[in-house]
Amino acid sequence: MKSSRIFLAATAAMLLCSATAFATPPSADQVTVPQGHAGHHGGKMMALFSSPEERMMFKLQMRQATRGMSREQKHAYRKQQMQQIKVMDDAQKEQWRQGLQAKWAAMPVEQRTKLAQKMERHAEKHQMRRQNQQQGQYQNDQQDMNAPQQ
Repeated sequence: MKSSRIFLAATAAMLLCSATAFATPPSADQVTVPQGHAGHHGGKMMALFSSPEERMMFKLQMRQATRGMSREQKHAYRKQQMQQIKVMDDAQKEQWRQGLQAKWAAMPVEQRTKLAQKMERHAEKHQMRRQNQQQGQYQNDQQDMNAPQQ
């Protein structure tokens, strides 16, 4: 009887510890991107932000900072900014995220609404393209299955 209570208490403690480990979001360095997405940094970028608004504000700042630059200059600037973010510790990243959130909140409501709608339209287009690609892949698979064997 006592051993089952001890076992139950140990199991509960282990579950509680594992639940707290999952509560904190991973940092960009802790995120691994599947092999199929080699060369794409979208997964790691998404892990940097705790809200879509922060991500939109970051993208807006990057666009404003690189407006008028040549392609090479833009690339160098973005790379330098990402290097700065990589070397930040967790407290600095959180402070940086809070600054982005504060700038988003300070933005006029009309501008925030316009940006949010633009991002929604972009997401819808992306989702439709993805569905079309998957549907096209399905149709290709069906054609391959119906093709005569040689």
